[in-house]
Amino acid sequence: MKIQLNHRMTELIRKLNYCFVVSLCLILIIIPQVNLQGYINPTVTSKFICFSYSCLIVSLFLFVRLLVSKKVKLSLTSLDIGLFALLLYIILNRYVFQSIYGFSIRYIELLGLSILYLILRTFSLKSFYWLLLVIVVSGIIQAVYGNLQLLGYYPSNHSGFKMTGSFFNPGPYAGFLASVWPVALGIYLFKEKIIIQVQNQLNSNSQIIKGFTKYSFEYMPLLGLMSILLVIPASQSRASWLAVMVCTIILLEYKYAFFKKLLKKIGRLKKVLLVLSATIVLGAGLFGIFHFKKASANGRLFIWKVTSEMISDAPVFGVGFDRFKAHYMNYQAKYFEQNGETEESLVADNTYYAFNEGIQFVSENGLIGFFLLLTVIYLIFKQPLRADYNYLRALLKACLLSIFVFGCFSYPTQILPIKLVLIAVLAMVSSLNLKKYEVVYYSKPTKKWLFKGLVLVAGIGVCLKGFSYTQKLGKGFIKWNDAFELYGYGLYQEAIEEYKLAYPAFKNDGDFLMNYGKALTMLGDNKEAVKILNDAKQQLNTTIIQTALGDAYKEVKHYEKAEQAYKHAANMTPSRFYPYYLLAKLFDESNQNQKALKIAKTLLNKDIKIPSTAVVEIQQEMKQIIEKYNEK
Repeated sequence: MKIQLNHRMTELIRKLNYCFVVSLCLILIIIPQVNLQGYINPTVTSKFICFSYSCLIVSLFLFVRLLVSKKVKLSLTSLDIGLFALLLYIILNRYVFQSIYGFSIRYIELLGLSILYLILRTFSLKSFYWLLLVIVVSGIIQAVYGNLQLLGYYPSNHSGFKMTGSFFNPGPYAGFLASVWPVALGIYLFKEKIIIQVQNQLNSNSQIIKGFTKYSFEYMPLLGLMSILLVIPASQSRASWLAVMVCTIILLEYKYAFFKKLLKKIGRLKKVLLVLSATIVLGAGLFGIFHFKKASANGRLFIWKVTSEMISDAPVFGVGFDRFKAHYMNYQAKYFEQNGETEESLVADNTYYAFNEGIQFVSENGLIGFFLLLTVIYLIFKQPLRADYNYLRALLKACLLSIFVFGCFSYPTQILPIKLVLIAVLAMVSSLNLKKYEVVYYSKPTKKWLFKGLVLVAGIGVCLKGFSYTQKLGKGFIKWNDAFELYGYGLYQEAIEEYKLAYPAFKNDGDFLMNYGKALTMLGDNKEAVKILNDAKQQLNTTIIQTALGDAYKEVKHYEKAEQAYKHAANMTPSRFYPYYLLAKLFDESNQNQKALKIAKTLLNKDIKIPSTAVVEIQQEMKQIIEKYNEK
């Protein structure tokens, strides 16, 4: 009887492990493709909601497996410990060291990704090969989707671009494909070794299964490379081009050792000339990439410059995880207030990201967080790995390098599909570590039942709370979208009713409060608008919030506060006409004649960044103001 029970338990655990692998494969394939209409900003929020439910389901599997296991054995590596220390610091910095925190999709995703990492660390090495293949399949689907958008068969998610995949713009889309590229290239280059490893680990002697395995690992990566190569140039994402180029050179050199063999054959003088030539070619390439979209590149340089001021003001703990957008525009306004309308104003805009993950990470988490991050990076590249898996190590590190290079000029940690690839690769790197610290939690019956009791209570609590909260957020995103659409139709009262329903879920979300406050100003409920918009400033600050706040203050006759809000908006983006226009109208309506005249003359002589009908109309009104006061 006991033998039968043990056999059933073993079989149940085996099936649970199978469910884990299938679930993770489905998450890696499906989540990047999700774009459910009906949610606000669906390319982000619908992915987030599906991911949250997925994490809760796999957590449920994890709790069940812990309950049926005879003992719990933890196998930790130095990388696991380093990542845990970094996660713990981020949590403490968010809730303890900072004075304020808001609603953050990124933070919830971080917790979910941590759960997936724990589960992935329990996988055997044979499962990782299939997970890598699944990542390639996901990339193929996205590449095909992008091609169909270019050909006009599917609509883009952005009016300014023909191709976005299931993302909002080509940048994140190209970044995801760039993270898949080294996986596909690595599998293709080392397919012989991988196929042998996978076939040796199969529990079946079926020639059909072995044939399927062989052709999957042989042709699927090739299909991935071809499909990605067709669309990534059209994305015009320089960061993704650079990432693909770097990881391709690394993997080809590892496989064929072109440069190593060449350097052995030539003399010292030729080596120097070769290095100089390579440096010149690389420099010319980077120079060309810089000038391909010079304004965009200058914009990034300016953002990094302003962000350095944020870092200098909060060097130890930073401003808090995912709090960059709450502070950056205030620093940009301060910069232009101190330096005037420099040439940099032409590239200044409302900014949510630093476009460099290292700089943004330091600004949000301080030097302590940066030190922990550097420790994690050191552990990734210095931990002892199994020699017979050197090719797999090269593949994984090339993938990490690709994401790192892309992150030097973009924002991959804002993109859930890229983070899924990242967390899977990190778990695989850790599993290859030779040095492990094993801890058996319980073996005695007393400890065993105590542990299982705690797991049962925690599992029920986490799953019930998690499902309830995710459902609340899902409904809130739908209500928010309904309100946003009603606002677009000019149905402000109806929009406000929907915003009120979504408010409990997003009362600490800057984007939501910005939309809600703007709708209140349009309806004329200015006292409530002032309250909501001031709350929004704590989580996010943009010219939209400041101009809406100025409008609300003006309507309740708080002219001084309205002036401050309009001036702050003008300093945020000095090249824009609209904040100055509102300021001129405020002075005109409040009989501050000289101030109105000064702003009107400034707008008539102001350089036009982007010609438009709105600018022409603003200048016409300014001429009328000048004529009005000159007559007096």
